[in-house]
Amino acid sequence: MRRQRFAPSRSGEPRVSRRLARTRLGTVSCLLLMLTLLAGCTQSATTSGATKHDKTAKGAGIGALSGAALSLLLGKREADEILAGAAIGAGIGAGAGAYMDAQEEKLARIPGTHVERISEDTLLVHFDSDVLFAIDSATISQPSRDTLEEVAGVLLEYPKTAVVIQGHTDSTGTEEHNQALSERRAGAVKGFLAGRGVSGERMAAIGYGEGMPKASNETPEGRQQNRRVDVLLKAKAT
Repeated sequence: MRRQRFAPSRSGEPRVSRRLARTRLGTVSCLLLMLTLLAGCTQSATTSGATKHDKTAKGAGIGALSGAALSLLLGKREADEILAGAAIGAGIGAGAGAYMDAQEEKLARIPGTHVERISEDTLLVHFDSDVLFAIDSATISQPSRDTLEEVAGVLLEYPKTAVVIQGHTDSTGTEEHNQALSERRAGAVKGFLAGRGVSGERMAAIGYGEGMPKASNETPEGRQQNRRVDVLLKAKAT
């Protein structure tokens, strides 16, 4: 999949074009099939005990075929495009696991973050979007700026990872509004990190709108989970 880039909006803020957003979502059917196959692999593996693949599948939410799993797969594909097109992944190879271990440990110490280990070469950093942004806003809150300052410091210390910022919303409001809001939020985080010295060549910002929920939008708790910005970090393992 060709790496997608932002097109400038009239307001000067980066955004993914509606056409590109539809192209991304058009890959969902194919990804669903991939996830089903992966889920089958996970079930067969359980007969012989837990494996690293089991842990990866569980972390990705593959068994549930959830929006979180779909956004994870799309994020990893985007990260691979970044790593293929730049020299940032060179020189890690077999040491990718240890390289990601060190980042995971430091990121986990930052208040306001939760780090999920997806695989040997991939981390997913979660933020509480109700703290990161006010409701219906793409302006980063002051407490979250402190958190992102620390995240930027870790990214600068470990420059050989691709950084994919993924914005999501709940289903409140129109689909078009939510798509634009998710793009602005992902772009705001990318802009903040770039302003602290993180290279734009290793980053991508994607807005998925309301299309990839991780919980039900029928409850306030579920909607709160769906209002999120995640940062996927991936190294080149081979």
